[in-house]
Formats: sequence, structure tokens, C-alpha cells
Amino acid sequence: MNVLILDLDDTLVDDTLATRESVVQVLASAGMAADATTVDQALSHIRKMWSRHPHRHTGPLTSVSGWEALWLPRRGSGLPATVEASLDMHAIQVWATIMESLGGNPDQAITMARDFRTCRRRALRLLPDVDSGMEMLGRKHSIWVATNGLPAQQHMKIAATGLKPLLDRILISGEIGVTKADPRFAAAVGRLLRQDGQQLCLVVGDSTTQDLRLADNGGWPAAHICPEGECAAGTPHGPAVHHGPSLAQVRMRCDC
Repeated sequence: MNVLILDLDDTLVDDTLATRESVVQVLASAGMAADATTVDQALSHIRKMWSRHPHRHTGPLTSVSGWEALWLPRRGSGLPATVEASLDMHAIQVWATIMESLGGNPDQAITMARDFRTCRRRALRLLPDVDSGMEMLGRKHSIWVATNGLPAQQHMKIAATGLKPLLDRILISGEIGVTKADPRFAAAVGRLLRQDGQQLCLVVGDSTTQDLRLADNGGWPAAHICPEGECAAGTPHGPAVHHGPSLAQVRMRCDC
């Protein structure tokens, strides 16, 4: 059976919209305005503060986004205890900074950090059409997931959304040791394919810098999940890259 490699976040599991919804809920609970502009401002602080964090490039955290860092496992993450403690403090500092920038009370930051974890965990869900798409694809393919992130967090998402029984192999950057954009990730995929005697038909994902790079490094065709079906200028096009707004609507030209 031939292999399809699928990305996880914003390909199978909702990340962007779920994050924005969670920020709205936390701000509203703190008595703050929660319109799109305010959420954008909060996310900007989240990104900037994470980029300066001393452990931003520690092991598997290299491929973790700023908003993902705010709801990583507090314990049992596989990270050193000192790093876990620094992430706890980081979340509080982030929400304090956001509240200060909005003219709110930064003393609410501890509660907001806790509430974001709760809201974001509650918002964990599959994207629309993923159930039907996975069922269709699984009939003729072995389905692998390739994802960047902290192994404990990514395994949790896969289990909590019911994806685990549908997957034949799970590849996580934090376990392989490099991100999907690194040629060594593609090399690891190639070794597994040869080991299993299988052929890779398609790499599917939303990231031009990670998923399309993985496909390019391995010499495999790719399908790009584009927000609203529109790709940014400079996104690779050509016979080996196909585009579509969702997993169910991507044109699958597997040649297998």
C-alpha cells in the first residue's frame, strides 16, 4: 500500500482559528474587548515574547509556535524541570504584558494563563471534512502524519481528536531530532519507506516552509492546503505541487 504523509496542525487539527477563539474567551473573561484587532495585538505580543525566550531553541521547542508554548503540558512534557518552570512563568509574563498593553490589570495574568490552557484544550478539534477525507484516503493508502512540535503535545492532540487509529505511522520533529524542513527529516522518511518497501505518493500540508520543503527535499509531489484556497505570492507552483483549501478538496494526483 502506498503512503500519504499529512501534516497535523492546520491540516488535520484546527490550530489558527482555535487559538484565536481561545484568546477571545480569555480576554473577555478578564473584562477586555475581544475584537479582531485586539486579538491580533495579543498574538503579536505572544510571538515577540516567544522569539526572545531563552529556551526558544531548546530541543523540540525549536519548532513550537508562541501560542503553542502557552498550553504545552505543565508536567510530563519530556523537558527538563527547569524548562517546564520557565514556560509556566513565561505564560504569566505574556498575559501580564498583553493586559498592560490593553490598559487592563496585569495582576490577572496568572488566572488568564490558566484559563488559556483550559480554553485551548477545550477547542481542540479536527478541521471540517477531515473525517470524510481520512476515511477516503485510508481506503487505498497507508497514512503517516509528519508534524513539528513537542512529542507529548502532538501525541496528545492525535489521541484526543481520535486520529490515532487512522494513522499507520507518526513522525514528530521532537523525536526525529530535526524539523520537517531539514533534509535529515526527509532522509529519515526515506529510510522508513525503504524499510517498509513502500512508495510515497504525496506530502500534504499548509506550510510552504515546512511541508513543501519536506516534499522538495525528498523529491516527492506535494499538495498545499491554502487558506481560503488562495496561496501567498511566491508559493511554489508546478506539476509537483497542487493546491486546495482543505484536505477533502485537495486534488490528489498520487499516480498510485
